[in-house]
Amino acid sequence: MIGVLLISHGKMAAGMKDSVTMIVGEQDKFETLSLNPGQDINQLKTDLFNCSKSLDSGKGVLIFVDLYGASPYNASMKCVPQWRELGMDVRVITGMSLPMVINAVCNRDSLSVQELAKECLEAGHDNIQDAIANLTHSNQSQNEDDY
Repeated sequence: MIGVLLISHGKMAAGMKDSVTMIVGEQDKFETLSLNPGQDINQLKTDLFNCSKSLDSGKGVLIFVDLYGASPYNASMKCVPQWRELGMDVRVITGMSLPMVINAVCNRDSLSVQELAKECLEAGHDNIQDAIANLTHSNQSQNEDDY
């Protein structure tokens, strides 16, 4: 089973995990970390590395962070040499969203980390929609079909 780790500023990761659990149930090898005000990024990096090691059952770890280029991302990137040294297969996906994480926990037994990361990115892209514009376009298309 691929481990899944969510990392965010504040309580976003914990809230995301709560939502995933509500939708798909309790999950093994599924953890969160939060960067809190005043917390040292080096401590976050240490916690992140230790958590990623505990989540890895040999199939790899998929890490979701909230923002590209921000502290959770930077802490993750600082772990790359250590992961490589240990032979861990880890992927870091930025801009985490609920559809991405649900996809990860539901499909992590049947895919490789690379395949799962790709699928999660597609789920993220597919679920970004302008709902009102889609509705307006759909209504216009239906009206055009009436003639």
